[in-house]
Amino acid sequence: MQSQFDPQRHIQNLSTGQSLKLLHSDGSVLDGISGVPGAAELIESGAEVGVDRIIMDPGAEFELHTHPGAHILYVLKARGFIHVDGVDYDMVEGDSVYVPANFAHGVKTNKKVDEPFEILAFGVPHMPIDSRDRMTVVRR
Repeated sequence: MQSQFDPQRHIQNLSTGQSLKLLHSDGSVLDGISGVPGAAELIESGAEVGVDRIIMDPGAEFELHTHPGAHILYVLKARGFIHVDGVDYDMVEGDSVYVPANFAHGVKTNKKVDEPFEILAFGVPHMPIDSRDRMTVVRR
């Protein structure tokens, strides 16, 4: 746990940072989806809290999956959907969505929109963008 503020670690620009590819739990690259790592740190509970910017090309989607921790998604740009319990919920700029830990959900772009769908993903515990452990795909 970091007990002091470290500007080299704790200030990260999500607009200009290096983009990385996201991975399936099997290690394969998720097509059309990248992310920019943001600030992250261990907190008193021993979990890591962090935020990343996720960029989804038109037509890209996260299959139904779970995460080891809870997270909040915040829509920065364009339109997309979060899939929960068999329903696609429309998400537009400014929307925020809470997803409980280990709750099956999916995220996909709106195919009628030609620009990338961009979201901020805040998580506890936070998993690095390029971690195979970031999500586990739910097989139907």
